[in-house]
Amino acid sequence: MSDIKMTSSWTGGFKGEGKIEGEGWNVGIGIPTDLGGSGAGADPKSLFTASTLACFTATLRAITENKKVPVKSIDVETFAVATDKEFSIHHRAKLVMEANATAEDFSAAEAAVATADKVCVVGNLAKKAGVIIEVTPEITAAADA
Repeated sequence: MSDIKMTSSWTGGFKGEGKIEGEGWNVGIGIPTDLGGSGAGADPKSLFTASTLACFTATLRAITENKKVPVKSIDVETFAVATDKEFSIHHRAKLVMEANATAEDFSAAEAAVATADKVCVVGNLAKKAGVIIEVTPEITAAADA
């Protein structure tokens, strides 16, 4: 288990802006314009969604690496729906397989996507809190170079 330490700061009033800093990263934060803020930087819902995205993506890469699935690249598109009654996050995992990947490799890639969804720590915490998370794999072959 590792300790996580970060700091935040804010300048200006309600329409001001802030930042959150951790070891090796920083991100601007702000109050969304639809709530009367400046819209400068990320808002809490976006940061929460980004946390699930980061966890899912890193977990997927670790699984494909560990299982030696010949993945050339991984891109994940994510969108969230936040209403008064629901918070849902949707990941579309786009994996490009190496040109020589077999049908078994494609099956392994699809299994890796499902496993990443099941074991991502942040995603599982979100699910326990009632957030709906859906993951759709999109697996294609690399074009021959």
